[in-house]
Amino acid sequence: MTNLHSIFWFQLRIYLFLIPLLTLASCGEEISSDNKLVTQKKSSAQKDFKILILGDSLTEGYGVMENEAYPFILEKKLNLDSERSLKRNFRVINGGISGATTSGGVSRINWLLQSNPDFLILALGGNDGLRGIPIEKIKENLIKVVVAAQSNNIPILLAGMKIPPNYGIEYSESFTNLYSQISKKYNISMIPFLLQGVGGDPSMNLPDRIHPNPKGHEIIAKTVHQYLIQELFTTQ
Repeated sequence: MTNLHSIFWFQLRIYLFLIPLLTLASCGEEISSDNKLVTQKKSSAQKDFKILILGDSLTEGYGVMENEAYPFILEKKLNLDSERSLKRNFRVINGGISGATTSGGVSRINWLLQSNPDFLILALGGNDGLRGIPIEKIKENLIKVVVAAQSNNIPILLAGMKIPPNYGIEYSESFTNLYSQISKKYNISMIPFLLQGVGGDPSMNLPDRIHPNPKGHEIIAKTVHQYLIQELFTTQ
């Protein structure tokens, strides 16, 4: 025969025992939910500021290790700055390809923009100049890249280049000037010469005297950083 009184007290003890457990479980859900919110906020706050460098072998780091190329060094410099004042986590995307020309840049830019960069450094044209591509064609291609970036509200830093007078003084001077012309017309900042302090110096280049060695890349990173940092303060 079942003892109803005993059953009643047994059930009551179980109920009283479960109440604290249910309360803790509920609190646990709230804590878990709060932790997720905190994690999401941290994730949002630590979102990478992506800088795309669209370039050629100079950017790719031909002949040197990946961590010796100027894009890698630049990223390190920027994140050191971030600890002091910029308060951002920087990621530099190396969009350099050996042999790349401005026409290649035009064909690649829309695909590269799918990575949603926050900033573009445009470092193309050297190979065009060395091949004697018509100045107007080089300018036209660079403008297409600039317009594509500006259409996506992406700030740009244009890296100027210089070439030896293999095709005559007039051509080399026109080549140098096309960068400043684009900079003024499209209101974008410019590095006068990407290879400042590196180009023409055997101690800063590989034996081919065209591509920078690790020391040369250090100088390029310093040059780019000098001009880029001014732009980043204005885009905060």
